[in-house]
Amino acid sequence: MALVLPSVIASGAERRIAFVYRHLERRYPGEYRLVVSRDLYQVLNAAGFGLDRLPGVRVLGHRPSLDRKAGAHAPWWINLGRLITLARYRRDLVRLAEREALARLHAYLELVPFLGLWSIDRVPWFVAIVDHTPRYFDPRSVTCRFVVRAARRAVGVDCVYDQIARRMEALGVPADRLHFPLWNTVNHEAFHPEPKDLVVSFAARAIDWKNPLLMVEVIDRVWQRNPGLRFAVLGGGQLRGPLRRAILQRPWRDRVRAGYLPDPSVVVNRSLIHVTLDQYDNITNQSLLEGMAAGCAIVASDVGETHRVVDEEVGVRVELRAEAIADAILSLVDQRPRAEAMGRAARDRILTRHHVDRYVEYFRALGDAPSLPASPRPSFGPGRHAAADRPAGARRRGGVL
Repeated sequence: MALVLPSVIASGAERRIAFVYRHLERRYPGEYRLVVSRDLYQVLNAAGFGLDRLPGVRVLGHRPSLDRKAGAHAPWWINLGRLITLARYRRDLVRLAEREALARLHAYLELVPFLGLWSIDRVPWFVAIVDHTPRYFDPRSVTCRFVVRAARRAVGVDCVYDQIARRMEALGVPADRLHFPLWNTVNHEAFHPEPKDLVVSFAARAIDWKNPLLMVEVIDRVWQRNPGLRFAVLGGGQLRGPLRRAILQRPWRDRVRAGYLPDPSVVVNRSLIHVTLDQYDNITNQSLLEGMAAGCAIVASDVGETHRVVDEEVGVRVELRAEAIADAILSLVDQRPRAEAMGRAARDRILTRHHVDRYVEYFRALGDAPSLPASPRPSFGPGRHAAADRPAGARRRGGVL
């Protein structure tokens, strides 16, 4: 099976899959391939993933000059140029499948809607649905229409969590093609507890629905009441320029570390508190899970299914209002022993629910899925801790709740 990441940047999905692939290659050498764009290959190597030392990594060809995409949610005229690149990647994948006798492709991110436009017929393929933004599930959206078409043509759909599977089924994708893990996973090797400083970290793509500019307002309020705190606002994206200008205008600008880091663990691991402000859902948010793995107390927006990951044992859920977020941060700073206890519980939660061993088990089960749709069956056998984690009344439907 070849895992295909066509991205130009390394956001949560790319970091997660690169981490999972390292474990797949280590445990099952030669059975998997990781196929990445040249842009992503360079970024992931800079972040310490060591792709240049893994024998199963394959790098896609150069993208044409017409493709000027630099991040997620590019405008339509940029995405038109991107179509040329994706068509070339499709050609490369067909050749790779023939040359290395691949049994299956596993496509991620923007390659998924592209396969709804122009599928691959010479090798069976899965699609992974890792995005939970509305355009993926609104039937009026062009993106949604192509995603659904790709899901119907694929031999299986790897949904990042159960809510995605339900949404895809509501859009007409057969339930027997839908698979999802019990819990997402995270790089708990790079992200691990280190001695904590009085630092509040925020690491997310600089795009509107991750709310980096709201974090600036939060820091305004926190700094007024506790000017001794330090902050980190990390990430790149469309709002990187406005975010930088907003920070430079603040009196606390010398108290914040801002910008993009290939490996944010060097900051997050030493942070006392980690903040995630997703507009839609944090349940699979890699930044949130990285903060938990690093042993931080969590402050997270109370949206979607976030309550399933962040409870009072590991952090605080808040409304998406600057005042409410600032109050939560200051409360944890004032009760540092409580914050440190939350961090320890968060790390333990990662090592039980979100350990890579569990995700590898799920992914291996995907490899056993038939090339043609069969009768519904769970795609995640009850592994370590599965029975304890399953909510009352959960039922099997292409996966385990």
